Amino acid sequence: MDDQSRRLREQLEQLDANLKQTESVDETGRTILHKLQQDIQDLLTRSGEESARPEHPVTGRLRQAIQHFEATHPTLVTSMEEIVNTLSTMGI
Repeated sequence: MDDQSRRLREQLEQLDANLKQTESVDETGRTILHKLQQDIQDLLTRSGEESARPEHPVTGRLRQAIQHFEATHPTLVTSMEEIVNTLSTMGI
């Protein structure tokens, strides 16, 4: 596993842990978080595999979550932005 993949895995694992601890979320936010957790688990499961798709659904979901949680959960947003940047660097 190269450095970028390792860093992404660590970021995803940290975000997944943070998402599981997030409690005060509206229904829309809860739906976004649930789908995001599924996407993260998918990426972690496929870690190291080359994606046939240029953009994994997690990228769009992260952008949606960033917009939704920008004012209420700034720590989550910071983690999400870091992952978006890492994915972009990796071409995903």
